[in-house]
Amino acid sequence: MKKNIILTGMLVATLLLTGCEDFLHVASDTQKQASESFRNIEDLRAATANLYTQPWFDFNSGGYRVLEGRANNIVAGMNSEYYAFATFAETSSTVGLENTWNSLYNVITQSDYVVNYYAPTARESGVDEAKANACEGEARFMRGTAYWYLAMIWHDVPIIDMPEQLVLNPLINCNRFEDVMQYAIDDLEYAAQWLPGTDDKGRVTKYSAEAMLARLCLTAADFALGGHFSPEYLQRNEAGNNDALAMKYFDRAKTLTNDVITGGAQYGILDDYEDLFKVKNNNNEESLFSIQFIPGVTTYGLGNTLQDGLAGSSDLTGGLNAWGGVVYGGYDLLHLYYLDGGLSRLRGNLFVASYNYPYLGTHTAAGSWTVTSEKCNIKKFVVGSSQDTEGIAINGNTGLMTPIIRMAEVYLMYTEAVLGADDETADALAVERFNKVHKRAFYMNPGDYVAKESVTRNDLFKERRMEFFMELLFWPDIKRRSFYDNEWVEKYLNNQLKEVDEETELTNLIWHVYTYNPSKYSEYHGWDNSPRVDANAKWQTAVHDMGSATFVHSVSANDNIWALPYPETEASRNALLNEEPVPYNF
Repeated sequence: MKKNIILTGMLVATLLLTGCEDFLHVASDTQKQASESFRNIEDLRAATANLYTQPWFDFNSGGYRVLEGRANNIVAGMNSEYYAFATFAETSSTVGLENTWNSLYNVITQSDYVVNYYAPTARESGVDEAKANACEGEARFMRGTAYWYLAMIWHDVPIIDMPEQLVLNPLINCNRFEDVMQYAIDDLEYAAQWLPGTDDKGRVTKYSAEAMLARLCLTAADFALGGHFSPEYLQRNEAGNNDALAMKYFDRAKTLTNDVITGGAQYGILDDYEDLFKVKNNNNEESLFSIQFIPGVTTYGLGNTLQDGLAGSSDLTGGLNAWGGVVYGGYDLLHLYYLDGGLSRLRGNLFVASYNYPYLGTHTAAGSWTVTSEKCNIKKFVVGSSQDTEGIAINGNTGLMTPIIRMAEVYLMYTEAVLGADDETADALAVERFNKVHKRAFYMNPGDYVAKESVTRNDLFKERRMEFFMELLFWPDIKRRSFYDNEWVEKYLNNQLKEVDEETELTNLIWHVYTYNPSKYSEYHGWDNSPRVDANAKWQTAVHDMGSATFVHSVSANDNIWALPYPETEASRNALLNEEPVPYNF
């Protein structure tokens, strides 16, 4: 009876989902009874369609404040929701934490229902087992991805595989980071086994799962490089020590990424970086998984609102929401783009003074958009007006699909997997795949590109920051490196690498106000390697000192690099969040 109540309640939400994307459209006028549900593959695929959209909605906004703010990729006013994260001054009540947490657990909860109830009911009803397993694979893909983000933000978090039990008892312990990683890896392994090689555009495939699994394997490899996995974890994964386990994970990531690159014929890398974030190119060949917002709808949770908080001018958006007038790309990020020289990637990420965009501002008298501000507002996710998007963008919904993992990351992950524990690689294929991504940044100025003959760890670190700006990856990259190279990471975060190399490109100047005009660079570049100031100033020094603590927990926001504070509401109703995490019973 309880199962039927749960199924009915969740099905209502699923059947309300409609849209113009084929696989998101659910043609149903009435609520089905649970006993009649999921008797065919169409019902089951309608249920999994919901996993691509609404559950991710708040993560699509809050996640950027948390992860891009922490990564120092954003400069904005002191009242901005990015400010506390960028200055390591967030508290458990900082805006963005709770929405991000709730959204990721919403993904997990709805995925749990597919795994625990919807897919088993379909199998019992005679649905082809392989097809039902593929739908379960979609749910496990989503669940594993959500747990990775939770672990990269909060480290130790609860694994919830029976969400209905929380109604009876909301007190639940956190599980250890290593167990969260194992749980997520197991989910992605299942998804890679059962998802098809091809599917409707926008739906994940086995190659999507292999790519995400490679991301998790590299995370686990870095954790192992630091010697952090317990004897139980090593035994479970048949590794004699952490170093051996790290090599095992690097090899697995290499195999997975190579399979995606060579086997997924429908996937590839677009020629021009700027084309990645145009509405007309939704679900392009580079996308392995994107949040599938529904164009043209105003229903809360179904539209992409990122442009609302990033666009700097309502003139640019033709009157659509534009509240990002004081939100800019980070100072040292801009410096990195300048030193690199790839114009296409710079144009695709930031609005730079004097740059013209012929596909934006088509509603204006000029018929295009020329940037005038000498502070660089964010270009990525800004698609312009309704006219610029052939009527797709409306107020509060650009209709743009948000990429979570794409092929450029797969190519760079292959290089990283080959690099392994070394500081540099000259492996021909690894270097070639790095160059394929990096060269694309120079689509507009190919003559300026100089191919790498070898790739260092710092090359990858910089490349990933520039390539995946505003794609929720650079703070996890920083945290991953801290697993095994924490002294370097602390120096980077506090902008002290200049003590080793005065000319280093790896600067991290916090919250510096700048003006930038490429035509005037020699006149006032103003780049500064000053270290981050001490804790008595308006921002905090980054430290990673857990003292005698036996587990990772953030008390004062800047006490360690691995964990942010748990959201206040969650911690107040579940006091066990603040207790030592417990092992998960696999």
